[in-house]
Formats: sequence, structure tokens, C-alpha cells
Amino acid sequence: MYKYGFTDYFEGNLQFTGYDVVQVGPWTNVYISFEIKNLEVFLDGLIEPSALTVYNGEGELQEIIALDEGVDCEYKFTDKEKEQITNYLLDIDLKHGIEKE
Repeated sequence: MYKYGFTDYFEGNLQFTGYDVVQVGPWTNVYISFEIKNLEVFLDGLIEPSALTVYNGEGELQEIIALDEGVDCEYKFTDKEKEQITNYLLDIDLKHGIEKE
């Protein structure tokens, strides 16, 4: 994760702990909770990180947003962290049949 302006950069090894799917009009939002295995102390301004992924009406992933305490924050995910999240989404889709209308 990194802070806007590319400060406080670190590459998180995410351990996923759960998800929640919420349909909002044509959008499917998947809220993902995780722990960061290779980080002992959160960086400044980061208390409880999680992710929001947004799918459009055709089921295509549109955005991966970093959240802190359930709201958007000034951190963003690195490409490798986005890859971990995308792989997790594929895994839960196959195992649990998440439908993206």
C-alpha cells in the first residue's frame, strides 16, 4: 500500500479473512477484510485497512479501493496487492458462486 503522493510505501502480504457482497443498483460491491501478515505496526493514518471492489452490471471488475475503518482513505493498493485481491475474488467466486448481474 502507499499513500497518495507515493509516501509511506510498503508491499503487503494480504491474508483474507472475509467478504460481504452488496448490490447497489446495477453495481455489485464486494467488501473484503484482510490482515497484513508482513506488517507489525500500521503506518501513519492507517488503522483498520480493508478493500472495496466494484463490479459493473456486466460483472466486470471496475475498481479496487483501499478503505480504512470502512471508509475510503488516502492509501492505495500496489499492483501486487491488487493482484492478490483479484485472485481472492476469483477464488470466492468459484467456491461460493457470487453472482455479478
